[in-house]
Amino acid sequence: MKYFTLLLFLLLLHCESSPDTDVNFIGKDGSKYSSAKDPNAILLLKGISSNSSLYTSFRGEFTMKIQVLVPKKETFLVDGKIFFSKEKGLLKIQLMDTFFGLIFSELIASPTEISIKPSGSNKAFNQPMGDIVIQDPNTKKNIQLPFPVIYQYLSGTFQNEITSPKARFMAKEGRILLEKKDGIYEYFFEESLPIRIELSSPARGLKAVSIVQEKDRVNAHPAKAVLSKVISLSDDKENALILLTMKKINKTEVPINTFTF
Repeated sequence: MKYFTLLLFLLLLHCESSPDTDVNFIGKDGSKYSSAKDPNAILLLKGISSNSSLYTSFRGEFTMKIQVLVPKKETFLVDGKIFFSKEKGLLKIQLMDTFFGLIFSELIASPTEISIKPSGSNKAFNQPMGDIVIQDPNTKKNIQLPFPVIYQYLSGTFQNEITSPKARFMAKEGRILLEKKDGIYEYFFEESLPIRIELSSPARGLKAVSIVQEKDRVNAHPAKAVLSKVISLSDDKENALILLTMKKINKTEVPINTFTF
């Protein structure tokens, strides 16, 4: 697996910190899920579809806090910029030097591929949509970030996933389950808006959950803060917490030439 080397030694604010609000992994319910033909499932999908206009193009600025939990708790902070084009389905993330505002790593993602340009490199490399690996400089421990979960939430492309013929529903609870080649995804909705996405992947040896921790007062999407947790399937240990907090969001069309390095 190739690395998205935003290597944490570049995150200049290295500090000890108390944990963010924790988030539990719920997992697949033992109850029977229904098909999309269930009347309640039809109503759920109709409500979610009615909010499709909320997932527009935008640009913004964010702060990301990565809390490594094993072998010891350490916290790393980084600022960044984000751009999304709904028409093209492209998401660009730039990680910035906190003090000088210089770009040190960039990522461009489509629904099927991630292009990464690490610090100190003149060229980008591509990988299929999947996990991104970062490395703790002190322990050299690799941390898998389940990027598909983050991408689906930020881009709103989960709407394509939940209309799959393979989707199963606990509609009254606002839950939609989808088993894919890389794992089991489950989407949780409240008032027809996504509040949680979970992934359990034996093939990747992890389970992950992303939740809306804080809603934005102006925009229904994206949320003000999204908290993600990565858990190892082998020992059920929590590996990392990632808190993405939007500092500024501007709902506007983004020029296509933005999505280049």
